[in-house]
Amino acid sequence: MARRVLTTALGFASGGGYDKNWGGSGAPTDIVHNGATVLSKATSGTYCCGFTFAVAMGALAGTPTLADKSTKDVRTFQKAWYGATKESSERQCATAVAALGVGREVPLEDARAGDFAQLWRMTKKPSGHSVLFLSWIEVGENKVGFNYLSSQGSTDGIGFSAEFFADAELGRGRVDRSRLYFARLTPLDDERR
Repeated sequence: MARRVLTTALGFASGGGYDKNWGGSGAPTDIVHNGATVLSKATSGTYCCGFTFAVAMGALAGTPTLADKSTKDVRTFQKAWYGATKESSERQCATAVAALGVGREVPLEDARAGDFAQLWRMTKKPSGHSVLFLSWIEVGENKVGFNYLSSQGSTDGIGFSAEFFADAELGRGRVDRSRLYFARLTPLDDERR
């Protein structure tokens, strides 16, 4: 499934504008399930949750995993993915995949390329970011940060970026390691591959 997630993500064009107001869907394409539009394509640029949700739905499309899910189920999944519910406000994608039964949360030490992540930064005004994890940045055997693909202002929409842990003593990290959550899609027919 990781290959399918990465292929889907890389199929979206880079850039495209970033919606810093987080209005609208933030999605780079229409999200359709069972013939119903769950989200319409963003008209004023993408943002992180919209991009990662579009990747997840694109990767799950055509798998048996979504076959028995209603449009209402997928709309609930989207709200959890965006952190729009009390239960999902912290872990977002990890809560969403488990609740819909399309994946599971994975511990930081088991994260691999193609997993989704919800990170939180330790700043004066804490901020979160929904990303597609690509690889660890290591110094020796210590994980000091990670590379990812998402939609953010620094790339004017969809693009590659990196973040560093606040506790990595590099002097530039902001990510709270204790508030980094990973989610892995696990379709019924794919967990063995």
